[in-house]
Amino acid sequence: MSPHAFWTYTREILGFRLGKEASGYSVRQAGPGALAPLIRQATRTGRLVLLGLGSGQAARELALGLPPGLELTVCELFPGQAAGADLSWLSPDGRAQLLADTSAAALAYLLAAAGLTPGRAALGLNPEISSHPARKAFQDLARLQAAMSPVQPGKGRFLSDLSLGAILHPDEPDLPGFFAALPRGAKELVIVWDAPEVPERLARSLPDLDMVVKHLAHPLEHDFAAQRNRMLSACQGRWVLYLDADERLDPELSGLLPGLVSQEACDFWAFPRLGLRPGGVRTGFGLWPDWQTRLFKRTAEAHFARAVHERLEGLAGPAGLVLGGHIRHLSDLLKDEASLARKHALFDQAGGGAARHRQNQEFPTLPESFFQGLTPEPSLWSWPANIRP
Repeated sequence: MSPHAFWTYTREILGFRLGKEASGYSVRQAGPGALAPLIRQATRTGRLVLLGLGSGQAARELALGLPPGLELTVCELFPGQAAGADLSWLSPDGRAQLLADTSAAALAYLLAAAGLTPGRAALGLNPEISSHPARKAFQDLARLQAAMSPVQPGKGRFLSDLSLGAILHPDEPDLPGFFAALPRGAKELVIVWDAPEVPERLARSLPDLDMVVKHLAHPLEHDFAAQRNRMLSACQGRWVLYLDADERLDPELSGLLPGLVSQEACDFWAFPRLGLRPGGVRTGFGLWPDWQTRLFKRTAEAHFARAVHERLEGLAGPAGLVLGGHIRHLSDLLKDEASLARKHALFDQAGGGAARHRQNQEFPTLPESFFQGLTPEPSLWSWPANIRP
């Protein structure tokens, strides 16, 4: 990943304001020689990741004092910290860059995509940071990064052990596009229609999917987890992949599927999801990579919980992560304002009024091509069982 990619991503985050200035954390002056251990670490790998911007002074000292050939990446989990910090050491194509996002998962993704992984880069906490919560947040990021291990795909070429699953409403827009984009050659497709009976007109209009198709029907009744459990109980494959009507696998991710279901290192896989809207992809503040656990081994323990924003539970580990292949989330492109409002009202009802769902137009965006260029070649990673993306 080029330094300019870091610059572009961070500029979009730091240029965003949601009502009021984001908060930072307290700092102290770094003592004499405090940066020397970080420089010594970096000389072994040629690259240093400084966790925390602080006042910007330590970053500036490192940026100006690093030996030739060494690169510096500063990671910031509190974008508001940049408001009063010294950023004079930054330039779009320089060897010192700032990477900012409130999401540790996003920073871990970007660092891995740039090759800044344990053994290939030294990670160190900024000695200026005096805030205990901030120090803990950066230490958690370091542990997350250290827990990532590369995974080799299996050598399988087919999807005969895979069940595809979906819960669909007959009025969902672009159902033909959804069916046309499904990976071919799976064992079966299980559809649970949100209806009292199977909509025969839609069932008969499906294209040739080169797999068995099972149609079930049951009203949603404001419980997404129960509907997905009905879907899961009808699946017979060793692996299950489920998608929503407004989701599409990009070609890179579809191409990885045979290797994912034929490897033995991971029992489930999480994919990053791009939230597409007319202005680009929603970015920053946890909106990306928006990890979605969608592919898993079918076991007696696996089940869905929570009526809305349902979660897949009962999974063993370790978890697999795909970098460089995305789910494309098309909800904002396929649905008009009224349809989105109805969807959010359904979420509100399913959640019993505990939260209000609204469409927000203010978040930063980047073009889809930016994310496609982050990882020219997809890579596979794992996290321990106790870490869920």
